[in-house]
Amino acid sequence: MRIDTQGLNQSSERKPLVEGQYHVRVVKFEPAGHAAKPCRMATFSILDPAAFAGRHVKTRLYCHDRALWKLRWFLSDFGYDPELLAAEELDDRRVVGLEGVIRLSYWGLNGQRRLGVHGFSKPDRWGEVCQ
Repeated sequence: MRIDTQGLNQSSERKPLVEGQYHVRVVKFEPAGHAAKPCRMATFSILDPAAFAGRHVKTRLYCHDRALWKLRWFLSDFGYDPELLAAEELDDRRVVGLEGVIRLSYWGLNGQRRLGVHGFSKPDRWGEVCQ
């Protein structure tokens, strides 16, 4: 079957994401994974730097005992409701819209390098981390 697809022969002019700090907003926060390793998939929309604005970054935040520290770090730095956090309640709808700073860096072995989220910071520190 043949289908005409506009723009298929044009090259992409998007700049690839690089290691560094990005001011972001959570646009989606939903369950992912399976029972053995429950997690949440967080999708961030980049706000700054302007050259990357509108791009999306995804990461998994695992919910098992050994990985809860990272989920707590994310929630506290992005300003999740402290009362819900203290009550150990996670409301996916209340996470969407939160803003903060993420740090992207490369990881991987044997030439299989991937860009991933490796840190979080409060949104009011954006001016400090980007200088």
